[in-house]
Amino acid sequence: MKIQILPNWCKKLGLILFLITSFITSGDAAINGYNHGYNAGRGYSQVIKNKSTLFLSYFGENFLHIFDILAIIGILIYMLSKEKVEDDYINKLRLESYQLTAIIGLIISILLYVFSKDLKLTLDYFIYLYLWFYIIIFSIKKRIDL
Repeated sequence: MKIQILPNWCKKLGLILFLITSFITSGDAAINGYNHGYNAGRGYSQVIKNKSTLFLSYFGENFLHIFDILAIIGILIYMLSKEKVEDDYINKLRLESYQLTAIIGLIISILLYVFSKDLKLTLDYFIYLYLWFYIIIFSIKKRIDL
């Protein structure tokens, strides 16, 4: 079965969309982490109680949720784009990467459930994990097997 794949130029589009939207959605957490680490290194014993809400106050919670969805769509566009040389070997690597990613994702999900039953994670954590693992595994397999 052949899946219709997006043209190669969509790889750049998907990567840019992912980077911009993930920067916006993770901006407040990055600022808070930097401030906490900077002040901890200075010997301050008090943790910063004023958390940054720069992006949250500017865009709002609904737009940040939309940016999360756009980041996931950006990774999907990147995943479904053709390589410069698209042949049966690349299709085989893509299939193996999907399979290995699904197995790793299931193992991580089971381990999280076994060791922490009351862990409260939303679905987007698992989606990001799955997509990142696919991209990493596919790029490693492509580099090693070529």
